[in-house]
Amino acid sequence: MDYLNAGVSRVWVVDPQAKSITIFYPDAPPQTKKGTATLNKSLLEGLQLTPQQIFGQAGLLD
Repeated sequence: MDYLNAGVSRVWVVDPQAKSITIFYPDAPPQTKKGTATLNKSLLEGLQLTPQQIFGQAGLLD
């Protein structure tokens, strides 16, 4: 919450054990993404990632 209070527009918390990414917003409830859920946001135009891709690249998928 300190980051959001300081003016950061998004905070991503990556949980390698749960293989999930939770996105915190200053003006909306957090969203948790897993598997093939797309992480595309207007802040990074054209970005289309999934938690599965991120954890796969890190070698963390079973």
